[in-house]
Amino acid sequence: MPENSKNVIGVSEASYLRPLWYGLRDSGSDLDLRVGIPAQLPLELQQRIGNLRCAFLSPIDYARHGGDYCIVPGVAVSSSYRSNTIQLFINPDVRDIEKIAVDIRVTSEIVLAKIILAEKFPNREASKQALQFLPMLPNRSEMLRKADAALIVNLHPVEEAEEKPFALDLVEEWNDMTGLPYVHGCWVAHDEEGLGGVVRELLRSKERGMSHLGQIAQVLAAEKNLSLQFASQYLATFSYEFGELEQESMTEFMKYAYFHGMLPDVPDLSFFEVGPLPSPSAN
Repeated sequence: MPENSKNVIGVSEASYLRPLWYGLRDSGSDLDLRVGIPAQLPLELQQRIGNLRCAFLSPIDYARHGGDYCIVPGVAVSSSYRSNTIQLFINPDVRDIEKIAVDIRVTSEIVLAKIILAEKFPNREASKQALQFLPMLPNRSEMLRKADAALIVNLHPVEEAEEKPFALDLVEEWNDMTGLPYVHGCWVAHDEEGLGGVVRELLRSKERGMSHLGQIAQVLAAEKNLSLQFASQYLATFSYEFGELEQESMTEFMKYAYFHGMLPDVPDLSFFEVGPLPSPSAN
């Protein structure tokens, strides 16, 4: 196949994204899926590296270049309850978190941790010591040896350990603070003509994924050595819609990031316009 003959879309390896790209496995798809590191996808999309036309980006990565981007409507990944996806582990006897070891693969989750600590634990803000972030590979034991707390982002389902340091589930903390789901990300592309076909394929892929969650859970269970029940429960933790609540949450997240000095402004959520999709095939 000639280089760049297909439009490339970028995703992370996160298991919760599978329902979004499941439908792209069809041989007739005009999209080529590229798996990358979440923190690198924004740079690759901004610079259009390797014909990357669209990528699944976090809220903060959309916000940093919001004026250049549009969002595929109706598709996002969000959650409101514990799935052990974003956890802040805290060393015993730590009273004031001053240094957090963070997963170098992610971006928005680091901003989320700072927002949660500032808003829900204001005593930490009284410290004269500014909060420090120590980028590291995601090894919890090593991270906790070098910092007061460790921000762990689990891209795949994990069962809760019996013994571990105290941990905050940051999705639960966000939901408790705002009453809104936490938006993990959405499909983002440059605001330019000629992407209508890409947008429609992504929407159809999501529809097929939603109708095949059982099969996706079976594959996930086999690959990750999980029970089918646990894999199904894991996928059921996430929502794949981008409705009013999800839009409100993403805007709220950007407002908090702006208030705490992590964004220069709060961009609007701009969406691609797309007409009604053809009826899905019997597949």
